[in-house]
Amino acid sequence: MSLGLYLKGQFASERLTGQQPPIFDRRKLEELETWLTNVAFDELEWSQWTDDDDGNPCLMVLLHPGAEPIMLSPCEDGSLLVAAATSSAGPGYHIFVCDLVRKLSQVHGIDWVADDQNEFVDETGYFESGDKVKLYSEFELWIGALSKRVKELSKNGAKFHLAMPFDGHQFDVPEPILTQLGPRSLDWLDLVSAKPLCGRDIFPWWEDGHGAEYHLGRALCYMWNTVRWREPLTEKEAELLERIMEHLDSAYSLDPDLQYPWKEWAQVIDFLGCDYEYEDQIETMAEKALNAKLVGYRRQGVRKNLGGGWSVGVPGNFVEELEEGQTFLAFDETRNVRVTCMSASDSNGQSLDALDILQKIKVIDDPLKYEHGPVHGRAFFERVADEESAFWMLRGVSAAHGTFSQITICFETESEQLWAVETWKSLDHRSAQQKPGRTHD
Repeated sequence: MSLGLYLKGQFASERLTGQQPPIFDRRKLEELETWLTNVAFDELEWSQWTDDDDGNPCLMVLLHPGAEPIMLSPCEDGSLLVAAATSSAGPGYHIFVCDLVRKLSQVHGIDWVADDQNEFVDETGYFESGDKVKLYSEFELWIGALSKRVKELSKNGAKFHLAMPFDGHQFDVPEPILTQLGPRSLDWLDLVSAKPLCGRDIFPWWEDGHGAEYHLGRALCYMWNTVRWREPLTEKEAELLERIMEHLDSAYSLDPDLQYPWKEWAQVIDFLGCDYEYEDQIETMAEKALNAKLVGYRRQGVRKNLGGGWSVGVPGNFVEELEEGQTFLAFDETRNVRVTCMSASDSNGQSLDALDILQKIKVIDDPLKYEHGPVHGRAFFERVADEESAFWMLRGVSAAHGTFSQITICFETESEQLWAVETWKSLDHRSAQQKPGRTHD
């Protein structure tokens, strides 16, 4: 259940010469990538390549931290497919994407065509009509219908991610409704079900253009979902904080009367250790907001989905990386967690039971143990020391039917053993846990 674009493009007829029609292959998609990343440079988060189910190249472009990536890929007949879900970011983002795609078609000579077998459309009608009133009405109807659906499903106590792009994390908050601009209560859900326009506060790009609300919304997306709320440990983290400062500064210069996250803004300034023109004013406003709830899901623990049904709980302020494409690494200044997930089968290709897996990967004669539904774990501690350093390490294995995860947790002091055990025991497989509801598509 989402709003967005699903368009099929072919080279315009005036570009054809009667010879074999040109196709949208990898080379042509690379041209489109160059154009998109130059024209939308200020909005660009990243672009990357992947393959579809048939092995064809797909270009993924993310233009907003609160949006799903735009996908460009070749169809079977050599035409171009452009797919963009816009409902998580908002109508302002939808307008921006439509304008961008129109410019793309003009520069590269692309006609958008209908298809007898598939429906290629803008679900709001805006791409064809340019009717902004209707576009905003469609978003209002969509959030109203979605909130009513979530209200019905939430009666059993489940948590829901509402209009929130999924990046592989689940956040540890008590509220039942999670949005990319903060959690919401059931009372909020009741209000939006009755008055859908009240739900606009979960969209980071509601208004058309790049005004103050656009800049504030973008900053809040980063602050709620990505910031680790400590001094940066990597260059990437420092760049993110600087980007937030730029957006907050732009928003404030355009409209100083918006509701700003003053305490968090002051924290970002402190983390960067920089001189800032409005620092005294921000500190004053932050002192007046003592009772305000702090922005930032990552002030608490997070659960990271690892693939293959596995997930692990780690502190929200840990840096997260992938080593060699398959080992999950999370760390701060003194601790780190590494997890690698694999399948397990016998010589006939039959999946092994959890206990059979642990028997084959015996960690020690008398290990620590845990059992969580179909997940069984074994682990032990060891002290590692050499001339340059000394630290503690937990080595563990957790297994479910047909699969297992190996984990190592390193830390400096013996007093952190309990934290290490809790982190190891947080390894879980989806067959053993209730998945939260997701209602952004």
